[in-house]
Amino acid sequence: MQFRRRPNEEPEINLVPMIDVLLMTLIFLILTTSFAHRSALKVQLPQAQSPKPLVDQGVRILIDAAGDYAVNGVMASDREARLMQVLAAQVKSPSAPVIIYADRMAPYRAVVHALDAARRLGLNRIVFATKGHKAS
Repeated sequence: MQFRRRPNEEPEINLVPMIDVLLMTLIFLILTTSFAHRSALKVQLPQAQSPKPLVDQGVRILIDAAGDYAVNGVMASDREARLMQVLAAQVKSPSAPVIIYADRMAPYRAVVHALDAARRLGLNRIVFATKGHKAS
């Protein structure tokens, strides 16, 4: 009896699924790495270089380092609770700009509350006062 020898077949590895998995892993790593770097950025506030200063025509909200408010010189003694009342009393027209003068050490919460109070009263022209940059 004569047995036929089968030719030795080389084992075959299909690379397509492995390439798919590697590409998906690479995409995942690229996306998560870019998000990690964004959260570690240091923020430096810009300086204004406008040639014309803003004329005080609207409502001025002053926020000091302790988070106390003054609207056009009128103190809002209870901070957030009284700010809406004082702001509503000082607004002459809904199109008047609201100029926020916030101390550089003012709490973020105080600035956000001032923005929220202005928006709830329908005041949409809100600007932040900045210290002018002197040209050298």
